[in-house]
Amino acid sequence: MDQVVVGAAVVRRGAVLAARRTSPPESAGRWELPGGKVEAGETPVAAVVRELAEELGCTVAVTGWVEGRVPIRPGLVLTVALARLVDGEPEPVEHDEVRWLTAAEVHDVDWLEPDRPFLPALVALLAKPQARGVFDDRDTAEEVVALLRTEGYAAWSEREAFAGEDDDEDHSWAVVTDAPDVRLELLTEEHEGWFDVLVATEPALGTGPAPLDLPRAPRR
Repeated sequence: MDQVVVGAAVVRRGAVLAARRTSPPESAGRWELPGGKVEAGETPVAAVVRELAEELGCTVAVTGWVEGRVPIRPGLVLTVALARLVDGEPEPVEHDEVRWLTAAEVHDVDWLEPDRPFLPALVALLAKPQARGVFDDRDTAEEVVALLRTEGYAAWSEREAFAGEDDDEDHSWAVVTDAPDVRLELLTEEHEGWFDVLVATEPALGTGPAPLDLPRAPRR
């Protein structure tokens, strides 16, 4: 049975997190979705959480999986999780740089070959308008999150951030969910927030077909 390597596509505010490798020599300077091997007795979800804590010093929660598996070398395959930040900001520990890339920026960096087949799906995800309910305080946002979860939807809250501002003391809270827009809009109105749609400001770049047979891909 193939050993599984998990990569994490951490998505926030229309951008995905990429990390630049420092080793081995053939991979140094190239970019990847951070992650690593699933250890014996460990679930892929647990491996994602552990690897991101070790590599970037932050806590993430897995929200889904990108379709497909890509061979890295014989006996080793890569799968990619969708994730969101729960605590902390990513800081390079085992990498030398991290970047948040929008749909228009995904192809600005030199990705490792095993990650490339997952990029079209990520570009499509990042380019999709994201509906959010925005509230003045965290308690209200968490109340809406709890209601959506009881209805069977995935939902979470995150602190709003604005370009050029480091101090988020007075920033509002956004609720992000996979619930229909009309349901989120209704809850937002009921709880005296405002409904917002985050739209990509740049068109997604096209991507060509990527080969799946990568026997000489660099080791992760």
